[in-house]
Amino acid sequence: MVRAQSDTHSAFSSSDENKSYLANEDMDGASLAADPGPSPTPQYGQSNSQYPTYESRWSKVAFEAGGGFTAPIGNDVSGGKGVGLSGYDTWGYNLILGGGWNFNKWLGALVEYQFNRNKIPGSTLAVLGAPGGNINTWSFTIDPIIYLPPITSSMGVYVTGGGGFYRKVTNFTAPACEESFFGIYCENQTIYHLSSNQGGLNIGLGGYWKAFGPDSRAKLYAEARYVWVDSPAAAPSNGYLAGGTEGLIPVTFGIRF
Repeated sequence: MVRAQSDTHSAFSSSDENKSYLANEDMDGASLAADPGPSPTPQYGQSNSQYPTYESRWSKVAFEAGGGFTAPIGNDVSGGKGVGLSGYDTWGYNLILGGGWNFNKWLGALVEYQFNRNKIPGSTLAVLGAPGGNINTWSFTIDPIIYLPPITSSMGVYVTGGGGFYRKVTNFTAPACEESFFGIYCENQTIYHLSSNQGGLNIGLGGYWKAFGPDSRAKLYAEARYVWVDSPAAAPSNGYLAGGTEGLIPVTFGIRF
């Protein structure tokens, strides 16, 4: 009887040990408790991510740089009043630099510096008696940018526009030559200029391409804008050298982050 009780107790103890073994270790002795198995499917409104995504403090900073050509329109090509000028501007070039903030993937805002240089037509210079000339228009503007729904994962379009401070400088030049040890050297020098400071507006449409991958912040872009500057009209007081409100269409190619 004593032995039977001992066997029964031994069998019971062995069974408990096996259960404990199976509950805590696999066939190789590794802990099963460390692997609770696949997590249940998350319910609506819940996230199954164990690691939150990291976002740099600089990830929302925006930057752009570009350049291209500029076409004159409006008063710039219609000529002055009463003096028979053929126009004030011909085609030129533009440069742009900007920085700002991306509020989200759809909306941003940039503070932009843009420089446009256009030449003055030769026929206009002949009427005014100047050998050469150019018109420089530079600006500081605040320009929101709105990205429309993308066309593909790497391509899309956007609209932009804004306004701010514009400065227009009309320069008339003539060659000046001087003799040196190496010979005669000539360069154009400004003989007269007219400047004005005023407000202006711009609006444009562009397209972008994420050339470095769909997850890259860098975008190559091409855009065209209409720029309107409230510059002074031609009048006797300025010798009919002012062209009135200025209209430009800068076409720009560049990179934006």
